[in-house]
Amino acid sequence: MQPTQTFTGETVLEAARRRISFIFDHFEEVKISVSGGKDSTVLAHLVLQEAKRRKRRVGMFFLDEEVVYQSTVDQVTYLMEELAPECVIPLWVQIEFNLTNATSATETQLICWEAGKHDLWMRPRKQGAIWHRTWALEDQTVRDKNKGFGFYDALENFERCYSGNAWLVGLRATESPNRWRAVTKNPVDVDGTPIYWATPKGANTAFYPLYDWNFHDVWRYIADQGLRYSKIYDYQFRKGLPISEMRVSSLIHERSFKAICELPEFEPQTYERLVRRLKGIEFAQETGKDAKMFRARKLPKNFSSWRAYRDFLIATHPDQEKCAIMVRRFSKHLDNEHVARQQCRQLILNDYENNLPVDNKPDPRDELIAYYLEVL
Repeated sequence: MQPTQTFTGETVLEAARRRISFIFDHFEEVKISVSGGKDSTVLAHLVLQEAKRRKRRVGMFFLDEEVVYQSTVDQVTYLMEELAPECVIPLWVQIEFNLTNATSATETQLICWEAGKHDLWMRPRKQGAIWHRTWALEDQTVRDKNKGFGFYDALENFERCYSGNAWLVGLRATESPNRWRAVTKNPVDVDGTPIYWATPKGANTAFYPLYDWNFHDVWRYIADQGLRYSKIYDYQFRKGLPISEMRVSSLIHERSFKAICELPEFEPQTYERLVRRLKGIEFAQETGKDAKMFRARKLPKNFSSWRAYRDFLIATHPDQEKCAIMVRRFSKHLDNEHVARQQCRQLILNDYENNLPVDNKPDPRDELIAYYLEVL
């Protein structure tokens, strides 16, 4: 196992404990966002250790997307009810909000916990959870009216019900240079101290105590502390998934639908419930790794170009309202094969929200051909 990183004579574990202690010193109300993943598991354990030492309670927030692994539900239950229940104020939220369904061209959205569909829910709602919105409807904000009230809207509206709180998130900036830049570029002033691992969140402040941890630091801490973790990681490791794909988030959005391919093996009962809950699941399970389908890596043989395939997908798209959103975005793009292939991927995945942005640049193959024509 690789050693824990050290910066300026302080390990990342020592730095995280120092940061969490600082937060407790300066904030009366502390809340942790958990997802059931490895990072939030480590963060929750560190925060609860500090809370026990100070004899304080912290809010533990989980926005339940319904279409998640059963292992995720079990892990969040463990964090809230077994680690240090005397220190936890559970904030398990199970309200209606929209999720994009990347597996179906006809049922493009899932309304989580939709009223009147109790018999189709992945599982019953949890007793003691928050089942209704805690804010007035007239005060509700929505980021994208095309999608309606979505995941981030639920997060933001719930958080706005509080003021002066520290919200702790298990974000690790080392996963992405963009994350690192977003976290560190605008320091937050906390009682005269500039904090570079935090961002303002309206009347609250978001903190990222693990922002400089890497993948190995997280797993070393879990092993050293003997913490329980989602067993999905074990299945993913045995299947040889790369680190970047070892995730336990929603099963149906643009970045994680490939998890459905392994779901019958990992959690067969979850797969059966998901098939009953949504259209497109069985098809995604069969074709999720196919280069011609959701990945859009290989051009179907009936088409001479990606542009021709894109135009076919636009003309035959069953949800023309959502398709029109993508077409308007495509009108601002370059017209070449490199761009068209990515546009096909967005059309196939119903990515009208632009969660997988198109790399809008000249086709690298054209540049390579021009280079060799010049030098040969």
